Amino acid sequence: MNTVTRQLITIVAEAVVERRLIDDLKACGARGYSVGHVSGEGATGRHLLALNGPSVRIESVVTDEVAQAILDRLARDYFERFAVVAWLSTVQVARGDRF
Repeated sequence: MNTVTRQLITIVAEAVVERRLIDDLKACGARGYSVGHVSGEGATGRHLLALNGPSVRIESVVTDEVAQAILDRLARDYFERFAVVAWLSTVQVARGDRF
């Protein structure tokens, strides 16, 4: 089976911005996404807003261009104001036309 290279963008954020993040991913060109509720600890310790519920992990397989648009949007609208981290992983996918 043939595969194509795409980017898996993973965003972990405080739950309060879940709906807004999903809307922004779609606006940037993401065709789909998965959401999971997560907990953990990072460089600044445990999530201080745990009273608002668990954090969310949003993942989407996208093209390089869409990945860059999402990262730019996160940098502009989220990183300074919310508990949000994001990273890219290069992945090989079947049915590349869906992403």
